[in-house]
Amino acid sequence: MGCGGCVALLPGGQCRTCEDGNGFFHPCPALDAIVSSTKIACPHAGCQTYVPYHEAADHQSACPHAPCACTETGCGFVGAPHALAGHLADLHSVPVRTVQYGRASQVPVSGPRQLLVGEEDGRAFLLTVGALGAAAAAVSVVCIRQSAATQPRFSCKMWVNLVQPAAGANSGRADMVLVDIQMRSTTRPGAVVAVNELTFLAVPRMYMVPVAGDAASMELEVPLNIRIDKISR
Repeated sequence: MGCGGCVALLPGGQCRTCEDGNGFFHPCPALDAIVSSTKIACPHAGCQTYVPYHEAADHQSACPHAPCACTETGCGFVGAPHALAGHLADLHSVPVRTVQYGRASQVPVSGPRQLLVGEEDGRAFLLTVGALGAAAAAVSVVCIRQSAATQPRFSCKMWVNLVQPAAGANSGRADMVLVDIQMRSTTRPGAVVAVNELTFLAVPRMYMVPVAGDAASMELEVPLNIRIDKISR
């Protein structure tokens, strides 16, 4: 019976049973080579990868098609990130916006959640907003997928410019708030709370503007600028 990939991790590359020759298992290099080369298909929908059987668990935990849960309370939907993006847009009316990697996008944010989808590969990112006391809002972004170890990894810059500088301020340059983060990944985007993230953008209330430019509106939005970059492939 073959020992599979685990034998390489043992001292001398051989298990004690085989070394003593007194156990039920006996070394068979030819059969071990056959078994070790056997590949199985990843069970995740949309993934057509075949991997050696002893590497299947590692692949499944890092597979970009590994299922993720819906953000909405009480919804039991679980699916691949791209399927989740469609589910959120179609069934829960979560706003969706396409972004290009390496390019800044203007993303006005007025609701608690917004979905960003990479134009290049359909990768899904969840933007969340929450209250930071009475005077500011917290904005965070995460990648919806199984593992942060999966390539590529992402960084993100988010910033907001002060639209109406205070009276008496120098007119040559407007104030801004900015954050530069290494993006984390999550399979449970519904559990993401902006103020609980390791890093978030804190936006003072004076940086916000009325929704849709309506000065009479009591609802405010964050005139967010965002840039997502791949930092590895």
